[in-house]
Amino acid sequence: MKRTRRQLLAGSPGIATVAVAGCLERLADVDPDSAAGVDSGPRDTGSGTESDDHIADWAWSGSLPIDSALQYHDPDCGCCHEYVTYLEEHDLAVDVEPVDDLPAVKTDLSVPDEVRSCHTLVLETPDGVDRDHYLVEGHVPLEAIETLYDDQPAADGIAVPGMPRHSPGMGPRGDDPVAVYAFSADGSVLEFDSV
Repeated sequence: MKRTRRQLLAGSPGIATVAVAGCLERLADVDPDSAAGVDSGPRDTGSGTESDDHIADWAWSGSLPIDSALQYHDPDCGCCHEYVTYLEEHDLAVDVEPVDDLPAVKTDLSVPDEVRSCHTLVLETPDGVDRDHYLVEGHVPLEAIETLYDDQPAADGIAVPGMPRHSPGMGPRGDDPVAVYAFSADGSVLEFDSV
């Protein structure tokens, strides 16, 4: 009797675990965008965080009407620390609030599931804006945050869903623009910007 792959894996959980672990280990070390197959993303500094040598690729000469922000993220998230470094390199002071149950924080802040990322930034709004804060979800470039303040859309925040390579704090800037979406507490999500 010939067994299907599904039957083989279901009957052999140890084999499946080893196979998946091997794939993940190889994927962690290889940048698929690198011609040589060498990782060009963040590197471990030995301090428990990663260091992104490519923050300078995200030069920005704009301005924001605020000088500080609050970021919620998992205490073990290396790229979250890199995003904080990116913001601080551009003169935005960031208070970090490490949380063990990040999904609960995102739910409390009404961040829709489809735009969630590894960290959430809470930004104050300037006088004259009829809301207490804006939310910035994920590795959003400062150009898009500046547009958020300039345009003052009805949205509750903006997001770069997931953890895309070539976004601020996630390796070198790529050739393709980073897609940014606006979202509201009612769950609506719309295209906002492309940086």
